Amino acid sequence: MNMNEMLKRAKKLQVEMEKDEKALQNQEFEVTKQGIKVVMLGTRRIKSITIDEALIDPDDPELVQDLVMLAINEVLEIIDDAYDDVNSKYSNSGMPI
Repeated sequence: MNMNEMLKRAKKLQVEMEKDEKALQNQEFEVTKQGIKVVMLGTRRIKSITIDEALIDPDDPELVQDLVMLAINEVLEIIDDAYDDVNSKYSNSGMPI
């Protein structure tokens, strides 16, 4: 393969990867943990947090705080995994799998 073909192929792969990453940024990711629902965009911006009223105990606010933290951390891990999948698709060989 000559240099021009390699450059065209690299540019095409770059465009495809950027397209996949943009799709991830617009995607919604959701986690529900024991009455806490967190919806986050692929940009890692929180879209919504819903808390089941049964969890709201004025004598134990730490419970809700902990559950919110766990749900947010889990949805962030899901988003990171999605980005890792896109990156691994284009790494090493430079070819989509």
